[in-house]
Amino acid sequence: MTTVRPTRIEILLRRAQPGKNSGVQAHIRRGQRIARAIEEHWGIREPYQWRAKHLQWFLKAKTAELSPASRYDYWRTAGVLAAALGHWPDWEPHLRGPWTRPKPPGPRPGAPGGRPRKLARSRSA
Repeated sequence: MTTVRPTRIEILLRRAQPGKNSGVQAHIRRGQRIARAIEEHWGIREPYQWRAKHLQWFLKAKTAELSPASRYDYWRTAGVLAAALGHWPDWEPHLRGPWTRPKPPGPRPGAPGGRPRKLARSRSA
């Protein structure tokens, strides 16, 4: 029987991310995709050698075609990775962008349509 060794990302995220196993597994899957893309583009295998520019590049270039909610999930995983590496306070300003908040569903506030406003009732009735 062969055992599969966990990747550095998996070890890093398991230690750093408390919570339900499904949430941790989702962070691990996204973290492995981030690591693979950084390794292919920059040639850096170890997450301890990453800089803010590597995660910023991933968030700009590799998540551009994803939905706002998926971009937000990758930003959250990048934040967990930065915190696990001990760089979150320094890297956080560099990782801000349009991916930090998923857009709310539905029409913009003030757009026509939607539920009508409540009508004021007179008390003298």
